[in-house]
Formats: sequence, C-alpha cells, structure tokens
Amino acid sequence: MSDILVPHHTGKRVRVIACSVFKPVLKHFQLGRIQPGVRVTYLPSQLHNTPQKLEKRVLKEIISARRRNEAIVCLYGQCFLDIDSFCERHGVIRVSGINCAEMLLGRKQFERLIDEAPGTYFLEQDLILNFEKYCLKPLDLEDEEMRKVFFERYQRLVYVRQPSDPDLLARVSELAQFLELPVETREADYSCLQAWLVDSIARAHGTTPGQVSTESLPLR
Repeated sequence: MSDILVPHHTGKRVRVIACSVFKPVLKHFQLGRIQPGVRVTYLPSQLHNTPQKLEKRVLKEIISARRRNEAIVCLYGQCFLDIDSFCERHGVIRVSGINCAEMLLGRKQFERLIDEAPGTYFLEQDLILNFEKYCLKPLDLEDEEMRKVFFERYQRLVYVRQPSDPDLLARVSELAQFLELPVETREADYSCLQAWLVDSIARAHGTTPGQVSTESLPLR
C-alpha cells in the first residue's frame, strides 16, 4: 500500500474523463472504493487516430458532467492540439503528464529513456493487443515503404509492462520483428501518476492534497 493519500470527499462528485489506456491502473488503484464520490468515464483509445474527434468526444463528456453538477478531471496527455487551453477554457483540471508512457513509467524513468534514445516507440497493453486495428490497417503498415515512412525515425521499442498485464512478451517480440526494431521491457511505476491524480482530484474537490483521508491507493 502507498503512503500517498487521497482527499476527503466533500459532497461534490468528481468525474474523471480518461483514455481507456488507463483502465488497468485505475482498477489497480481501486479508485471507486477509495473515493465513492469519484466516477470514471473511459473513452476509446482509438480516438487518438482522429484528434479532432477526440476533442469533440471529450467536450461531449464535459457537457454531460456539467449537467450533473460534477467537477471534472481529464486523464489525458497532450493528445490533441492545445488540450491545456481547452481544459482551462472549460474549467477542467488535466492530470499532469505529456503522454500515457510518461504517466505509466513516471517522469524520471520516461525522461531517462528519451535521453538514451529520442526515437523510442512505447508499447503498452492496449496498443499491443490492438496494434492491427490502431496502426497496421489505418497506416497501411503491411506496405514496406509505409512502415519506413512511419518508423524509420525510431531506434527501439519499449514495452511498458503493468502489474495486471497478461503474458505479452511473445506478441511484443512479433511486433519488434515486424517493425525491425530492438525491444526492451520496462516495469510501470505508478507513483507519479498516483501523485498527479491525487492532486487533480483534490483540486476538483476544492481541497488541497494535504486534506486527506486515512485510506491510500496501492502502488503495486
């Protein structure tokens, strides 16, 4: 169990609008049990292929939450243009983080990997299991020239393994062979995301992270 605590529920419900990529980690955190006043709406991760549709879908969920008088936290990285201005304009608190890889790995580990190899392509469970639907077909990656266009700038793959992942190593190896890139595995570190999420929920409640209950979120 973690020593980082979550804020007291103050009466106003909080809606977390999240990419479905984060379903394993939020399930791991047992957010619904720890914070009964917090509800999560997951949006399909495939929306990243069409950022304008993603923005419209997030806006639709914001309007829906506002009608229920819920405060709103956005669990997305920089996934469409000017997302921070968008969130500020609509009174939404966005959880810190550039992208899902940084959130799942933690900032220090993510930055270290990028410093080592700026051309790092990150894989997590959802992308691995849906690579054909999200990437192969939309980008026509069966074509060797198209693969070169999209992946020639990458130096390696990094599989971000989460505690609840099934055994994906064989599939990861297949993808590495297909993309002709070396692959490494790194373990997820939820501590950064936990701290960022705690802070965002506290701000949505109108409290501070110091105003907490005696419950805590499990890290691993």
